[in-house]
Amino acid sequence: MTDCLAQADGIVRSSVDESDVRFLSAFERCELPEDQWTHLAHVRVAWLCLSLEPPISALERIREGILRYNTDVLRRRHKYHDTVTVAFTRIVARRMRNGECWGEFAERIGDLLNPEKPVLLLYYSQSLLYSAEARAGFVEPDLKKLPPLFEH
Repeated sequence: MTDCLAQADGIVRSSVDESDVRFLSAFERCELPEDQWTHLAHVRVAWLCLSLEPPISALERIREGILRYNTDVLRRRHKYHDTVTVAFTRIVARRMRNGECWGEFAERIGDLLNPEKPVLLLYYSQSLLYSAEARAGFVEPDLKKLPPLFEH
């Protein structure tokens, strides 16, 4: 499985290997240890789902997976934040490059992981991003337009 896998809509080709498949499988089966469910792990799940499926299907897989993990493993379903999930998925999709493996992608995305400067605050005011409305369902940003999930 080291070959590049193309999305059905031809948007991106990422190099997914067996360790990626094992990671995603452990996450989706809720067998990923809680201490490994980091912000980087969230981004990796998004990258993997976007590498394996068309963007809309990938987004639903990401949403469902995080909700299931938050419920079954963390016992904190209420911590799920839909706007953060959708916005990060759109940003990850835009940053992906053809033929790139997870390690290469992870090396390039330091700005997405910087807790001192949360990237979503470039798009959202704090009051909107941290609102109950944004947690419950996706809301468009109020500061800067997000990249689309896919190009038409």
